[in-house]
Amino acid sequence: MIKLYYSPGACSLASHIVLEELGIAYEPVLVSLKDGEHKKADFLKINPKARVPALNVDGKVLTENVAILTYLGGGYAERGLWPKETWKQAEALSLMAWLASSVHIAFAGIFRPERFCTDVPAHAAIGATSRATIEKYFADIDKLLTGRTFAMGGQYTVCDPYLLVFYRWGNRIGLPMKERFPVWAKHAQRVASRPTVKRILEAEGIQIDG
Repeated sequence: MIKLYYSPGACSLASHIVLEELGIAYEPVLVSLKDGEHKKADFLKINPKARVPALNVDGKVLTENVAILTYLGGGYAERGLWPKETWKQAEALSLMAWLASSVHIAFAGIFRPERFCTDVPAHAAIGATSRATIEKYFADIDKLLTGRTFAMGGQYTVCDPYLLVFYRWGNRIGLPMKERFPVWAKHAQRVASRPTVKRILEAEGIQIDG
């Protein structure tokens, strides 16, 4: 049995979409970050890091999006969401690792500035610096996607819903995504138009532009 612990609109959205894309049986378990459920004892038994996503597979728990997406993509390779060539697999891991270690962390400077500094008056400066960094990273993503249907080229992979997470977050912080990053905007529209993605967006009660 597979259980996915997720919170609406969090980075767990990527894993949620991929599970739906795979067409395998799984149970989504809501953990509301907004309500602090990730810090409660029941969830900390599952993931002491107090983060989503967490994936429980027959009693074994896997955390961190990069690991979960790699397991889902590679473990169900016949479903076509994972590159076949070793080099392409490495490229997919490289992209996902960068999204997790750099792009996501930059957003933490806006959403969670207290992680970087307890001095509240400094939070505005942290947010401004983070926003500038995000815009630089987003320009890199737009360039990466130029001339490609999907992140890895012509094949839709686990990388594409992961990119959708950050596209949505760009909208959340008020960046003019369609105007500033037109190539990525088309990619996001392409991904969001998939029936499986639509189902998960509806299930989580979220939209790409908000």
